[in-house]
Amino acid sequence: MTPEGRRIRSLGELADIVRGFIPDAKITFTNEGGREESGNYLVDWSRLAKEFGLEYPGLHTRVLEVLNEVRQQEGLPPVGTR
Repeated sequence: MTPEGRRIRSLGELADIVRGFIPDAKITFTNEGGREESGNYLVDWSRLAKEFGLEYPGLHTRVLEVLNEVRQQEGLPPVGTR
């Protein structure tokens, strides 16, 4: 958890979300559980949201959007909701 009480997600957890939409997805990591050497998962948008009133969709929603954008580019059918 961050000091603000937000949950930090590992890349492994992100992969689990992808597998929720695409059960046979083959996703691997060098480190077990997807705890890679990256600070990307530590991004905190709370100040941006507070000062400018920006709202971002939940993680599951955004993952689904990205999956379907990529699938469309590759000529594949969209995946549905969980």
